[in-house]
Amino acid sequence: MRAAAALVLAFVTTACASYPADVTRDDLSDQQRQALDDAALGLDWQQHPDPDAIVALVHGLNLDPAAMQDMQKLLFDAGMDVLSVSLTGHANALNDDARLLQFQDATFAGWQADISQGVQAAAQRAESLQRPLYVVGFSLGGLLSADYLVQNSLQTDRAEVVDVERLVLLAPAISLKWSSYLLYPLQIFPDIYLPSVAPRIYRANDYAPVSAYLALYEGVNNFNELAEQTANRQALNIPALVFMHPRDELVSSGGVRDFIAERQLSEWQYIEVEKSEDAADVLNHLIIGPHSLGGDAWQSVSGQILDFLRDS
Repeated sequence: MRAAAALVLAFVTTACASYPADVTRDDLSDQQRQALDDAALGLDWQQHPDPDAIVALVHGLNLDPAAMQDMQKLLFDAGMDVLSVSLTGHANALNDDARLLQFQDATFAGWQADISQGVQAAAQRAESLQRPLYVVGFSLGGLLSADYLVQNSLQTDRAEVVDVERLVLLAPAISLKWSSYLLYPLQIFPDIYLPSVAPRIYRANDYAPVSAYLALYEGVNNFNELAEQTANRQALNIPALVFMHPRDELVSSGGVRDFIAERQLSEWQYIEVEKSEDAADVLNHLIIGPHSLGGDAWQSVSGQILDFLRDS
């Protein structure tokens, strides 16, 4: 708990050390402005001629989408098509200035639209090939993946409803630790940028606007309210693996357990993850590959994921 509080407070105490320069759209190159307007900016396919399944893969808040490449490779090498979804403010096709400019306008509703676009695109391929559709999400991506199941069930046009067969959630941000809310008092300063303390190989941006964290808080609260309703609990209750480190600094492992139990999500399997010694110095929240989990732990987690998805 103290470690998590110190981690979050580090954002604030170092915020004045440096600051990103003010950038407007007019400061960007023509190529970057065109990239910002590209409707398919956040979608990156890896495809087989005849895949076994289709997977939509979603990263976490201010996580470089490329940091999910071990998961992407695991799924692709197992014969699955993988559509990596880059959320607003994270796309690698943008340079640092353009990405940060987009990040400052990010909202939870916008991220919901991002994952909806991605899952819909994956669903079209799954339907055309008559293959199962899976969604894999980490942290914010895990929250959005679960939230998508609820939003999907609320579609008034039944033709728009997507059949997601299985879900894999890694440290899903459906229940945050109290220390993760230490930035909440800064809601009166949504345009302030806070420096990221995550290692450079993991972060999408060196800074993140307070508004992005407020968007996360909004999403967590809205999702939990929706999940109280019986029909929405039923929509959530599809086969799912939920991986959590018991000492995650940001997401409450106990809160995730309680969420599953209180909503009677009998199809959700909670799996506790401990890191190998070779990843002991990496944040416990990061459980997305051999570098962040350690070799032995990754072998165990990746094996469980593949066994679960192949069993559908």
